[in-house]
Amino acid sequence: MAKVARPAPGRNEPCPCGSGRKFKHCCGRVAQPAIVPAPAPEQSSAWQLLQAGRPAQAEAECERVLARLPQHGATLVCLALARQAQGKDGLAALEAAGKALPEDAQVHYLLGQALEERGLLTRATASLTRATALRPGFADAHNDLGRVLLELGSIDAAIASCQRALELRPQFAAAIGNLANAERARGALAAAIAGYRKAIALEPGLVEAHRNLGGALIAAGEPEAGIEALRRALELRPAYAEAVTQLARILIAQGRAAEAVPHYERLLAHERRADTLNDLGTLLAGLGRYQAAADCFREALDLDPRAAAPHANLGHVLHCLGDHRAAIEHSRRAIELDPRLMEGHLHLGNALLAINETHAAEAAYRAGLDVAPDHAPLHTAHAMAERALGRVDAAAASVRQSLAIRPDAADTLTLLGSLAIDRGRFEEAETLMNKALALSPGLPEALIGLTAVRRMTAADRAWRDAAESTLARGLPVAHAIGLHHALGKYCDDVGEFDAAFEYHRRGHELARRSRPPYDRAATSERVTRTLAVFDRASLAALRPAGLASERPVFVFGMPRSGTTLAEQILASHPQVHGAGEVLFWQFGADAELAARPEERAATIAALGREYLASFAPLPASAARVIDKLPSNFKNLGLIHAALPAARFIHLERHPLDTCLSIYFQGFSAAHAYATDLADLAHYYREYRRLMAHWRATLPPHLLLEVRYESLVDDPEHWTRRMLAHLGLSFDARCLQFQKTERPVLTASNWQVRQPIGKGSIGRWRHYARELEPLRAALGDHASEREPEQS
Repeated sequence: MAKVARPAPGRNEPCPCGSGRKFKHCCGRVAQPAIVPAPAPEQSSAWQLLQAGRPAQAEAECERVLARLPQHGATLVCLALARQAQGKDGLAALEAAGKALPEDAQVHYLLGQALEERGLLTRATASLTRATALRPGFADAHNDLGRVLLELGSIDAAIASCQRALELRPQFAAAIGNLANAERARGALAAAIAGYRKAIALEPGLVEAHRNLGGALIAAGEPEAGIEALRRALELRPAYAEAVTQLARILIAQGRAAEAVPHYERLLAHERRADTLNDLGTLLAGLGRYQAAADCFREALDLDPRAAAPHANLGHVLHCLGDHRAAIEHSRRAIELDPRLMEGHLHLGNALLAINETHAAEAAYRAGLDVAPDHAPLHTAHAMAERALGRVDAAAASVRQSLAIRPDAADTLTLLGSLAIDRGRFEEAETLMNKALALSPGLPEALIGLTAVRRMTAADRAWRDAAESTLARGLPVAHAIGLHHALGKYCDDVGEFDAAFEYHRRGHELARRSRPPYDRAATSERVTRTLAVFDRASLAALRPAGLASERPVFVFGMPRSGTTLAEQILASHPQVHGAGEVLFWQFGADAELAARPEERAATIAALGREYLASFAPLPASAARVIDKLPSNFKNLGLIHAALPAARFIHLERHPLDTCLSIYFQGFSAAHAYATDLADLAHYYREYRRLMAHWRATLPPHLLLEVRYESLVDDPEHWTRRMLAHLGLSFDARCLQFQKTERPVLTASNWQVRQPIGKGSIGRWRHYARELEPLRAALGDHASEREPEQS
């Protein structure tokens, strides 16, 4: 059959017909250079319409002709190209054309291209091979065959096909580019770079060659040259999504992520796509622009509500913005849509951990690790949850797993430093924190952690500068809160008291905006109910069903009142095990509250049995087990009903010192009262109301009250008193408590590793002016009073 040559625009440019497809996948299929079966006179009008950029009319004309001549090959080819130009499927027409013209190389070539676009690569290879067999000098077919073979992983065969195309047409820029792709696939970066540059010299507008050159230069360790090549690709085609993504990745790696934002914005100006919005949102989140990122993710979900990734990413930025409830909702939706999306599990756990749903957070991380056991950030996050649950050894194991995957992960090294602090290894912790900062300058967790290893001094001014600079750049809310409190500690340590209070105040202001508020009415109602259901008569009735074990000991009081110090002293005795802050009775109180009246006594007794059963793994030598959750003062009646022989040690400290220390601590969302001085005063008054009740209700011989200031002033006397209260003989090791090696997970983990001192007594006087509203709100409770002793 005679052939007619037709010129064509660049194969990788948008098709001039307006379809939005690349020319090579649209009207450009007419020829590369275009050679098609010559139409008979009665079919020429369809081809003319196609070449005039009127594919719909061309399709209609082809259908009219094929109604009379259903097997006419040239018209079937025209029909296929007309349909493809409109975004329709032209494959069936090309397959029919191949059967009508089995010896026509051009038809097999076009069929091979159509099959490639559909991802049917093996069939595409067969069609293109047939085209080259029918016409051995068909350079375009050899080139396209090389490209398809490379997609199939047949690198040597791909190179041979591209080389054959270049033998036939030495200045064939597309074939040079495809050969360069094959060279890169086999690791020959220098040959690939040379090939891309040669292709660009021959055809400067070959956009893919610029993009591929950029990728090869980056892989060869020439990031700046790679960035320049990618920028050139985007100058030629601003809406080239793949090049934008590639450029964004290298700019992020070079610490220049902000430079990628305009490219995404130009891409979105061309077309608002959900995947592009998701990519831009991810970039903005990495820049700390969380609200702008959230807007991108929300728009992406408007366009594609069932896309899991934007839900997970929106969950992440909402967590960073402090909207933890909404973060949980979107993260859970992401998991519903794609249970194997590891980011969904990670972000769900992070948001749950932020609101102190520690067990649920740990379960979310575990579910993520079931999906992605080699995901280092999930192992790190899981370690954080395990640490929060007091599982220090398990947390350390998770950290080791994470570091085995990412040895230089700064956040994981910081967590390893925190675990070292828990065990009193402060020099090791400081080394790890500084290593993390060397890897990731300004890492908030490491900056915060450094303030926990020692007292800060004026010599640490560089730390302050780094912390303030980090704070100024925009951080997730949780990190911003922590860094404000860390700066507050620095200023307090160096005697800048006005600045210290202001930093803590700002931290609490952020916390109040991002956490559930303290409910004064609910707290008072719960206290009133406790006083009613655990009065003297009720306890007398409940006590006989309890378990009379003397093994459990409860050390409690307001947070920051000396409970950690008392536990550390007692845990230094060889017959005492310090269990730390056990949450059992916090959940037990909820179970008692939910029990039906007729089941209440049995529920309380069952709680006692369950609690003692948790001691089973402890050595028999642990005659006493210290549970030092400060808030157990709320549950003394319940504990006494379940364990009527348990001993209690109440630590009390000057009210203003106690409340100031709480305010300066930066507690988690579980301590909602701690972010506002008026709420703190209310909580303190309710605590005193409960303690007055317990003094009047519990058997006097079970409750020992210890004044923190007295303990610090005469540690041996009060150590002997506490041990005698527990029925234990004095042991001198208790006076060297700072040398006892055991994990301490509370805010006092540094103080209890130091010899006993009086530096924190009367600390409130530095802040008397700022604390005047607290003093007024505390009323009579603000005065320093010694508790009555039995």
